Amino acid sequence: KADVKKRDHRIAKELTNTLTGFLTALSLDMGTKIANDKDFGPFKQEIKVCIEACRRYKIMNPDLLRTDYVKFLYMLQDATSPTVKEILGFDVSSPIITVTDYLADRKLLDLLEDPDLPLCITPVPKFERGSQQNSALRRKDMTVDKLCKRYAREKGLKVDEVEIAVRSLNDANNFADNNSESASHLIELLKKFFSPDAHTDRTNLGITEGEDGARLTHEHNRQFNYVIQSLSLWKNISREMFALWVVAESDLLNPNETYELRETGQGLHRVQKAPNLYRELSKILEETKKELGQWVGLETIHLGDNQVPNAFNFIDKYGQITRIVVPIIRTIENIDKLVEDEAKAAYVREIFGTTENAKVAVLRDFFRHGFDGSGGDTLEDAGSCVDGRLTSAWNWCNNIRTKPFYPLFLMAGFTSFDGDLSI
Repeated sequence: KADVKKRDHRIAKELTNTLTGFLTALSLDMGTKIANDKDFGPFKQEIKVCIEACRRYKIMNPDLLRTDYVKFLYMLQDATSPTVKEILGFDVSSPIITVTDYLADRKLLDLLEDPDLPLCITPVPKFERGSQQNSALRRKDMTVDKLCKRYAREKGLKVDEVEIAVRSLNDANNFADNNSESASHLIELLKKFFSPDAHTDRTNLGITEGEDGARLTHEHNRQFNYVIQSLSLWKNISREMFALWVVAESDLLNPNETYELRETGQGLHRVQKAPNLYRELSKILEETKKELGQWVGLETIHLGDNQVPNAFNFIDKYGQITRIVVPIIRTIENIDKLVEDEAKAAYVREIFGTTENAKVAVLRDFFRHGFDGSGGDTLEDAGSCVDGRLTSAWNWCNNIRTKPFYPLFLMAGFTSFDGDLSI
C-alpha cells in the first residue's frame, strides 16, 4: 500500500508539472499564479479544454506525435485514479467533443437530417480533366454556402458556426475514404491478378504449414478467400478509425476499468479491458462477414490480453495498415515505369521475364506469406485470428530485405515501411 501511495504521489507530481507547462503556454499570468499558489482548481476548465483539444488534434492527425502521445495518454489514464483526482481536486479528462455534441449545444441537430447535407459532406470524386474537377468543387462549395446561410439565419447563428460543423463532417468522410483506399486498392489487385477458382504455378496462393515459415495450411481457393476477407476487414476498420479511436480512448480513460501492469511476452504493458471497443469491433467483423458471405479462420478478437494489451495498442496497430500497404502498391505501380530505363528494363526481363510477372511475384508472395499465420511464438500470438492476420503482415514486412524482388521496392523509392505514404 505504501508503494501504491508513493506511486500515486509521483504521478500527481509529474501531472502537475505538465499542467503547469500547459497553463504557462496558454498565458504567462496563469503560469505565474500556478507557480505561486500551487492551486489548479481555478483553472480546471482551461486545463480540460486544453487536454481535450490535444486529444482531438491527435485523432485528426494520426501520423503526428507518434511517440509522445501514448505517454500523454497514459499520464491521463493514471490521473483517473481516486488518489490523484483527490490531490488535484478535479478530473483532468473530459469527453471528446464530436460534431453531434457541437450541434446539440447550438440546437442544430436537425442539420444532420437535411437532404442537402450528403452533397455537402461527400468527397468529390477525382476527374481526369481539371476543369471538371474544379467545376464539381465549385458546385459543392455553393451548396455548402447556401446550406450554412439558411441554418444561420433560421437559428440566429453566425455562418461560420454552421460551416465548421459541415466542414468537419466533410473532413471526416475524406479521412475515411483516404484511410481505407489503400486496402481497397489491394483488393482490386488481388481480383485482377488472381482468381479464386483457377490458378497456375505462377498464381497459386496455396500455403502449407512448415514451409517457408507458414503456420497455416490453405489450398489456393481457401487462401484467396482468407486474404480478401482480411483485406476487407482492414478496409472496414480503417474506414471507421475516427469513431473507433474515440471509443478506444473512452475505454482507456474509464476509471472503472483499472489496468494491470504485467509482462505480456512483448515487454511490460498496461493490460486493461476495453468492452466498448470490443463491441464496436464485433459489429465491424459481423458486417464484413455479411459482405463476403463466408469466413475462413478464427473470429477471435484479442483485446485486453497479452496479444493486444489495451485499447490504444489496438489503435496503434491498426493505424499502421496504410504503412504496410502503400509501399506495396507504389512498387506495383512503378514496375511499368521501369521499362523506360534500359538498364532497369533489362533487370526485369532477366529476373521476371515481363512486367506482369514482376507484379504477380510481389503480390503472390505478400498474399501468401503476409497471411500465413507467422509472426508469433504460438498460434494464439499470430495464427488466423483477427489480430494474427496483421501480425503475419508485419512479419512479412520485417523480412522484405530477404525477398528476391526487394530491388523493385528500392527502385520505387522505398526506404522503410515507416517512410513516405504518398502513392
